[in-house]
Amino acid sequence: MKKTLGKSRIGTDSHIHNDIFKEIMKNKKAKESFDTESIMFDFIEKVKSEMKKKHLTNYALAKRAQIDHQVLARILNGQKNAELATLAKVANGIGARLKMDFVFNDK
Repeated sequence: MKKTLGKSRIGTDSHIHNDIFKEIMKNKKAKESFDTESIMFDFIEKVKSEMKKKHLTNYALAKRAQIDHQVLARILNGQKNAELATLAKVANGIGARLKMDFVFNDK
């Protein structure tokens, strides 16, 4: 039996999710946590994409990056907040340079 809210099923209405997300993002700590996780998520996705393009295993990338393969595995699984120097090594291992930049909030 499906529960419905209006014409859509509960849990599938993107407007409800967006409203809840906007409300949560009013909390400063929640926003900071989300922003940090979002940065790491983007980094991890880019690294994994490059690994796939270059046919690199975790072990091969760790060797190129000169870091322990277990550290790399924890980073790629989102289990570790890595130091900036370690992230720079990972970027170097895929043939890239880690770059930091500002993105200003629209007000």
